[in-house]
Amino acid sequence: MIDFYDYKVTMNSDLDIGLLRSFVAVAQTLSFTRAAERLDRVQSAVSEQIKRLEQIVGARLFERTRRSVRLTKDGEQLLQYAHRLIRLNELALADLGQPGVAGRIRLAVSDTSALFLRPVLTRFADAFPLVQFEILCLRSWEALDALAADDIDVALVTQPCGYSGGQVVRREQLHWAVSASSLAAEQDPLPLAIFGQGCVYRQAALAALETSGRAWRLAYNSPSRDVLQMAVETGLAVTILPESLIGPTLRRLGEADGFPALPPLDILLYQSPPPASRPIRALTRVIDDVLSLPAPLAA
Repeated sequence: MIDFYDYKVTMNSDLDIGLLRSFVAVAQTLSFTRAAERLDRVQSAVSEQIKRLEQIVGARLFERTRRSVRLTKDGEQLLQYAHRLIRLNELALADLGQPGVAGRIRLAVSDTSALFLRPVLTRFADAFPLVQFEILCLRSWEALDALAADDIDVALVTQPCGYSGGQVVRREQLHWAVSASSLAAEQDPLPLAIFGQGCVYRQAALAALETSGRAWRLAYNSPSRDVLQMAVETGLAVTILPESLIGPTLRRLGEADGFPALPPLDILLYQSPPPASRPIRALTRVIDDVLSLPAPLAA
């Protein structure tokens, strides 16, 4: 009998794409349970695949405890190769007339939810390089109206706008934020860079200021997060941001600074009625995996 932990003994010297897909799923979710759900397999099957892969490469890939799963140094090294091999496999099959997951996805995002899109698209492209995207940036209600009209396939928004069936894929605390070197937070009235009418988070922020008795003025009012970010980074105004998107050039402002507490922000995922195509199913799995991770998403 082969001792699983005797890595000097190997059954096979070839890397199997199926094993690598399972390895990547565990590495990305840091959970055998979530990886199994993503792969539509039972957890024991995924665990067995990882054992087989560890026997092939002759190294332990994960350190597992009752509370956590993390990559070893060998696992981190293999992950770099795994992404490249899976991508090459998809491209080779496509060139030979046997495509893997391919097709087109019509995706709509609101301006705030778009801030969470970079890690989603990066991970998706690593696994499914043949899928073509058409991405629209719309207000939440516009995106959901477009979904109802079958003009898009997936919507990633911050407000339900009366539509049911959305899945909350991420919830974060909102914070007041200002440029690290700015004195805007000390001005009276407070200069704000904030979204336009119709945004529930704008309404919550202004209501909190009114309740606290803090005087304010709308210095920069725009539907574009990029415009608001520019005003804040140049030190001209204060804004509100989800916690994970407050980068090193900004600082949080709390009750100790005279700012009232804000509500949490929800990122909601909506998709067209079933049956969904393979690319859409793959994208929704990646969105769920990436946005559910606790790690900061700010660049």
